[in-house]
Amino acid sequence: MPGAIMGIYGQQRSGKTLIAYKLVKSMCELAHRQGVDLRVYTNLYCPKDVGWKYVNSIDELPLDLQPKIVLIDEIYNGCDAQDYRKLKDISIFINTIGKQNCLFVFTSIDAQMVYNRIRNQMTVCVLVKSSATHIHYKFLYMSTGKEVDFIVEKDQELFSNVYYDTDFIPPDFDWGMKSWREKLQSFYAENYGMTINV
Repeated sequence: MPGAIMGIYGQQRSGKTLIAYKLVKSMCELAHRQGVDLRVYTNLYCPKDVGWKYVNSIDELPLDLQPKIVLIDEIYNGCDAQDYRKLKDISIFINTIGKQNCLFVFTSIDAQMVYNRIRNQMTVCVLVKSSATHIHYKFLYMSTGKEVDFIVEKDQELFSNVYYDTDFIPPDFDWGMKSWREKLQSFYAENYGMTINV
């Protein structure tokens, strides 16, 4: 899990946020059964989910080595591929998720809306299409080229135990790393006894 990136792509209201939420929730439940408390940091608004914390910036994420999942819905809100000014900060975060013991999950309407530095490091890509009665998911495993298709019926059971607010519109996610550098200095001091200017 550490360092893995899962990108989920689909049109609006296709079911991409639903699969992201359900996958992350199932990982948390599996980890809990194995005695691990897996924290989730997300811009989804889901106050009923224990261990899930709403965040809207990189600065709100902890810098530690504990297992965690970062789930960013509609990543292009704040990470538009056309806005190159933020690329350095985003690259720093993406290139350290393995060291942070972090799984990174994001959703987007289209792959071209997401920075190539994120797309190129994806472990799993999920493509989502929806009809009136079913949702079609295609999982692409980037390192092997393997493809797996799933079709789920839009029934009451599919939406049971789903607590995120489907009408909540997340504001632009702030990728600025102002306090991140301070956290990094503290991390070096606490774990290595080193004083480093970053």
